This record gives sequence, structure tokens and C-alpha cells, in this order.
Amino acid sequence: MDILQNEQVQAALIALIVVGLNALAQWLRSKVSHTKIVDEYWCYIQPVAEAVRAEAVKALEASQADTPALKAILTRGLAQWADSFRLNERREPTATQIAAVETELAQVIDAVLNGGK
Repeated sequence: MDILQNEQVQAALIALIVVGLNALAQWLRSKVSHTKIVDEYWCYIQPVAEAVRAEAVKALEASQADTPALKAILTRGLAQWADSFRLNERREPTATQIAAVETELAQVIDAVLNGGK
């Protein structure tokens, strides 16, 4: 208890709490922003999502829907989206944007695998 009475220790604890809360707030904002990113760039994502869906359906029908094949479909779709984004926005996509689009495309593939062609 004597240590907590020290003003320097109190200041350090307060600073640590503030830094921790700021980090938590940034993390929460990044998680919420995925939906916003998908909504904002849907015009670039939609054609890629349709192509990914079509490729996944073909792989499933050909009994080639194994993990490496699906990963390759996802990777091609993500690269196609990034190329379209660079061309139209004239800048590199951020890591958060890439993660949001990757999640969206993975959900498209999952929907195909679970019968939602």
C-alpha cells in the first residue's frame, strides 16, 4: 500500500492505463471498420466476389475443393481486387482494407462450400 501512495507510481499507473485504453480503442475501431470498408468499396469487391464464387463452384463440382485449391482461389481474388483498387484509387490498399476484403471473399467461399451457391 505504501508504494501506491507514491506520486510517481500513481503517475506511472495512470499513464499505463491511458496507453492501454487507447490501444483497446484502436483495436475496436479496426474490427468495426471491416464492415465499413466492405460497404465503401463494394463496387470493387462485387465483381471479384462473383468470380471467386464461380471458381469455388467449379472446384466443388469437379471435386477439387481442397484447401490448397480454395486458398489459390482466394489469393487470386484478393490480388484481382487489389489491382482494381490500385487502378481506380491510385494508391495502395491498407492492411486493414486487405484484411476486410480477404474476410469477405473467404465468406463467399464458405457459403459455396455450405450449399449457398
